[in-house]
Amino acid sequence: MQIRFGATLPVDRRGAARVRGAVAGLISGSVAVAAHGWAAPTAVPDSTAIMLLGATAAVLGALVSGFRTGPAGLTAALAAGQLLGHFCLGWGSGHLHHGDLQLTPAMIAAHVLAAWAAALLVRGAETAYRTGAAALARIIPFFPRVPAIAGPAPLRTTHRDRLIPRILVTGAGGTRAPPATALV
Repeated sequence: MQIRFGATLPVDRRGAARVRGAVAGLISGSVAVAAHGWAAPTAVPDSTAIMLLGATAAVLGALVSGFRTGPAGLTAALAAGQLLGHFCLGWGSGHLHHGDLQLTPAMIAAHVLAAWAAALLVRGAETAYRTGAAALARIIPFFPRVPAIAGPAPLRTTHRDRLIPRILVTGAGGTRAPPATALV
């Protein structure tokens, strides 16, 4: 066996992309709910707003997992997700129906800062996945393999029913009728 130094073994890139997308969608939805609760603690979003937010977070996660972006692109995607989350949660409260987006400079700054922090968390989760997968890819080949079982043994049938065809064909004298004493 030879010990190699340098680059780690290849890691499943689709798995890392799935982790990136899942974390981006979850953080985007969570930050939107947290910001909505912080801004309006008495207004509870209705089920329509929550379902819209869930769908938006799922679409954002799918988009982020499908594209390999840099830190700026990821931050922009998360900021767009927060903006869409703001729209989704504002849909149920009614302030979007009157044309009031309630986007103050402080709220925009908070969303940009939250998007930047969320991008750091997404990159951290992706890096942790890559590191853990690379470590497991190096460790798992050293575990002993379980021997393969050849397959199940063929089953032998030892019981054979004795069928008498003439009893099945005739209507009288069969075993399926009640006793003659019960019919009287």
